[in-house]
Amino acid sequence: MDAAQLQNLAENLARNRRAGLVTDLPMSLLETEADALSAQSAALDLFDDDFRGYSLVATNPAVQRSLDLGSPIFAPIASRSFHDGLEHITLPRGMLGAQCELALTIGETYPFSIDPIDRQTAAGIVVACQPAIGLLGRRSRPTGVSALMAIADFGLHVATIRGASHHHIDPSQLDRLKVTARLNGNVVARSTAGTILGHPLEAVAWLARKLASDHRQLNADDVVLTGSCLPILQVLPGQTLSVEFGTLGSVSCRFE
Repeated sequence: MDAAQLQNLAENLARNRRAGLVTDLPMSLLETEADALSAQSAALDLFDDDFRGYSLVATNPAVQRSLDLGSPIFAPIASRSFHDGLEHITLPRGMLGAQCELALTIGETYPFSIDPIDRQTAAGIVVACQPAIGLLGRRSRPTGVSALMAIADFGLHVATIRGASHHHIDPSQLDRLKVTARLNGNVVARSTAGTILGHPLEAVAWLARKLASDHRQLNADDVVLTGSCLPILQVLPGQTLSVEFGTLGSVSCRFE
């Protein structure tokens, strides 16, 4: 994919995201992961100039199957799409559904220079945890390789709604949280946070390894959205999604 094609794709992705549109875009021109990451980065620069951390998608097998992804993907979180305590949101076109996930706040630069990047070291740098709903969607009609399309298209991130923050947590126990999702009060899914790569901290370690391979790091105050504990939930205008995360509390949002 040449530079002019990449810039054109990025401009159209950013335009569609701002307008809440889905159109035919030349995603089939993406040949490599490097192409997809370059398109994502350029589109993000056009969409926002402030970022809050990273959103992960497909960190459990059910989501990988539903999105036709063989492994997790990630993208920076644009600040304009990151909301605390939001009670309602208008759904754009191209919605794929909602993730029921954890928002983990990082307390210091990670990974360290000599320590391994694993669940144990990740536990030491998580300083807060919040329940979250992550909305996923597309800005382009599907063409080409699913994974490359998903990466370029902002990692499929649309918006994030966070609940109350908890600072006095034991990160090593997060996998034991019982998660229950309700749509308009009716239970639609149950699981535990351990479905996220076996433990939510594995999502932090996975992301840190990906960043380190590109000579980057997580920084203090970054938020890592872990990917969903549950299958992707279809949400429609007029519905309210409420998700309970055991002792961590709950988060809810009404869709319009």
